[in-house]
Amino acid sequence: MVKTIETAKNNEIQELDNCLKHFFDMVLDDTKAPKIAKIEQCHKKAISLKAFDLVSISMSLIGYIGYRWHQERYYKTLNILNDAHYLANSSNSLLALKINLYLMGQIEFLEQNYSQSLELMDAAVQIKLSDASDFDEKISSTKTRIEKTNKQKVISSAPPTFIPENNQEDPLIALLKVGRTIAVETNIDTLLTIIAQEIKQALNADRCTVFLLDEEKNELWSKVALGLEMQEIRFASNLGLAGHVATTGETVNIKDAYTDKRFNKEIDMQTGYKTKTILCMPIRNLSHQIVGVFQVLNKKNGEFTQKDEDLLIAIGSSAGIALENANLFNKQKMLIEEQKQLFSSFIDTLSASIDARDKITSGHSKRVTMYASLICDELNMDEKEKEVIKHASLLHDIGKIGIKDSILQKEGKLTSEEYDHIKQHANITHDILGKIYVSKQFKDVAQIASSHHERYDGKGYFLGLSGEQIPLGGRILAVCDVFDAITSKRHYRSKMEIKDAIKILIDGANTHFDKKIVDVFLSITCDKIINVLTCDSNIEISQNDKLLLEKYKLCDLYAIITKQGCEIQKETPVQIFNKYYSDISN
Repeated sequence: MVKTIETAKNNEIQELDNCLKHFFDMVLDDTKAPKIAKIEQCHKKAISLKAFDLVSISMSLIGYIGYRWHQERYYKTLNILNDAHYLANSSNSLLALKINLYLMGQIEFLEQNYSQSLELMDAAVQIKLSDASDFDEKISSTKTRIEKTNKQKVISSAPPTFIPENNQEDPLIALLKVGRTIAVETNIDTLLTIIAQEIKQALNADRCTVFLLDEEKNELWSKVALGLEMQEIRFASNLGLAGHVATTGETVNIKDAYTDKRFNKEIDMQTGYKTKTILCMPIRNLSHQIVGVFQVLNKKNGEFTQKDEDLLIAIGSSAGIALENANLFNKQKMLIEEQKQLFSSFIDTLSASIDARDKITSGHSKRVTMYASLICDELNMDEKEKEVIKHASLLHDIGKIGIKDSILQKEGKLTSEEYDHIKQHANITHDILGKIYVSKQFKDVAQIASSHHERYDGKGYFLGLSGEQIPLGGRILAVCDVFDAITSKRHYRSKMEIKDAIKILIDGANTHFDKKIVDVFLSITCDKIINVLTCDSNIEISQNDKLLLEKYKLCDLYAIITKQGCEIQKETPVQIFNKYYSDISN
């Protein structure tokens, strides 16, 4: 029974091995990228089988493919490949090591770090395997290409890279590299990865972790590579060597981890990693307060020296400031995001107050906003412009708060005096929104919201603007406001047929409306229009109907309805559109 299980496991490993070799052959061929999801499946399978040589190969492939074809970050890629390098060594797999070195060399070549790339290619070709002649030929060909490129270009500012064993950088160069690399980074997670990578290289160590002190929770935390994912780890700030350093401010330089009582051997037992030497040092900010801890493991050519400590202190000064700046930047971003959410909540509340005045027009501002967003998308507006128009759309009728209920909810035609009174809502909208303090980004909200009744020919209200004097947002709202009004029920009439509603937009182009905006609105597909029309109902649109309606624009629908050169059998989209349109009760 045991033998049968072992045979089955061996068969699975062999199948997995063949699969990964196939993917690696595709990488060597370099004509198209293997599907990374399939290699990730192989990776998970290799872990379950505890085939760590195949785990290493799959990680090397995933790292390289992510960088080469999916724009993955350089430092994240290095972390993956360095972990794969460690697994190749610990599993004594020469093939996994050869593949890892070759792919590392390819990445350094793409980064234009030619000397490092050549060193890695040399290391790969020195690993002799009985059945790797094609692979060696590929490496030699790649080396020739790198050497030729290296002669043509002088690289003066290459980013920090993989440091071969027993080849530590000059401390001053290492310090300059660290300072240059971290100076412009504001993302805290990326910064932790970069600093750890730089310190590892500068001190010629096997691993480095940068822990930050969370004073509110009294914890140390960091992002570490667990398999292929970067995951956050946290622990009490008084635990372990890092906790001791964070609490006391001492620098700890351990020559032999297993003879030091402060070292926790359980982590090595769980991971299979063998810790030998440790250098642990506090990170301080400009006020000399401890903000984190460096933990560097396993000096590659002996023990950590006094020079290593001095270099780490020097790096720590830059790193401490960079980390604190990044932390402040993140806090500022969170504060800005909270303010934006508060502002949006305020806008939504104001918009809801309009709906509360008259239930029959409830949802109008929301639908106008949705139509306006569709137009903005068609015009490829940036997110900031869209956000301004969104807020203006939600608030375009806020001035109706100042209109009498007897007029606002009157059934039947308005008198001229009543119409003059209701027209005042545009002016009131401008006055109300003009008194709200907003950031520079939203300064145009009041002008856009209050201009939705301006006409392109200058006969609108309340300022009588014409043409492009009317803000673009106002011209967009004019189309959306009228279309929603005539496709919705009102006190004095039912909603119009869709044909008549579209005709009003077409007839009003260049008089009531900006023709360019009308054309854009009519180019929106019918499925999106139906989504807006049914947004406040319980109507569900079937998938088949969606697929059909998305093939037709609103102008196509109008052409079919009016039989403008269209065949009779093409009336199907009209029937489907009207099936939903007629069921809407608003």
